[in-house]
Amino acid sequence: MVTKPRMLDHALQYAHRGWHVFPLHSVRNGLCSCAKPSCENPAKHPRTEHGLLDATIDVDTIAKWWSTWPDANIGIRTGQISGVVVLDLDAKNGGLESWNELQDIHGRVETLTCRTGGGGLHLYFEAPADELKSTGSQIAPGIDTRAEGGYVVAPPSLHISGRRYQWEGEEW
Repeated sequence: MVTKPRMLDHALQYAHRGWHVFPLHSVRNGLCSCAKPSCENPAKHPRTEHGLLDATIDVDTIAKWWSTWPDANIGIRTGQISGVVVLDLDAKNGGLESWNELQDIHGRVETLTCRTGGGGLHLYFEAPADELKSTGSQIAPGIDTRAEGGYVVAPPSLHISGRRYQWEGEEW
């Protein structure tokens, strides 16, 4: 039997690392918990009024959010506030192929990696001293950056496909 992860525990682990977190909508009966039939970002958009601007490392706030929404997916605010930037490799738009081509040219990169529920990858890097903005496919096809003004969905959040986001390799 597969046990359902306690999302609060994971959110608190991320906060302990200094990563600012906030609750995202979740999957319920195969649909986004926002209950909008035309939801454009199912189980990936914020539950709180100000979204990523509400992200925090405050334990009491995090506990309150996940006691209200125990199945909420976890968002991590990227950029200098959390000290991380993330390359988002979208499997559907050629991101994995683009990443392999870049590594063939520039060499292999070892970094903290998350397999997304959609089959792509999130590659975590230390945020640079200079502000880096979030971008869409400016590095290469299917590769977006999540930095200032952005966020990522974190493990073990549940994707609308029914698959969970999960860390690759050793537990971080």
